[in-house]
Amino acid sequence: MATTSGATEARATASEGTRWGQLIFGIICMVMIANLQYGWTLFVNPIDQKYHWGRAAIQVAFTIFVLTETWLVPIEGYLVDRFGPKVMVCGSGVLVAIAWVLNSVASSLTLLYLAAALGGIGSGVVYGVSTTAAAIKPAPSTAEDRADAA
Repeated sequence: MATTSGATEARATASEGTRWGQLIFGIICMVMIANLQYGWTLFVNPIDQKYHWGRAAIQVAFTIFVLTETWLVPIEGYLVDRFGPKVMVCGSGVLVAIAWVLNSVASSLTLLYLAAALGGIGSGVVYGVSTTAAAIKPAPSTAEDRADAA
């Protein structure tokens, strides 16, 4: 026979201001990584004109970016659970910054592909954390709210 204590489980909940701050910060982070995905097509022709690698070879970099951004999300989610969203988003910001720098100086397809992979990994973490933080419903804070949620 199991016994239960009369004590209710205390849960830490974020204030409305904190939640709005997280949402705004998440939107800013998403805007900062968006150029890697949505601005890509603007650079394919200039890169091809400068290096003559061929549009198909250049577009492989975008494919690598999309694959690393999306397919690694389960692993990235595990790492976020293990190390926390602050650490992972800061580390991902560094990866995205490195990707920006590498993209700006890439003089070989290998370097362009490496930049795409790093940018995809970083963007995937930022996207996953931002969308999750925006979607999480706060835990009920009072006994009455908990009863209504049940």
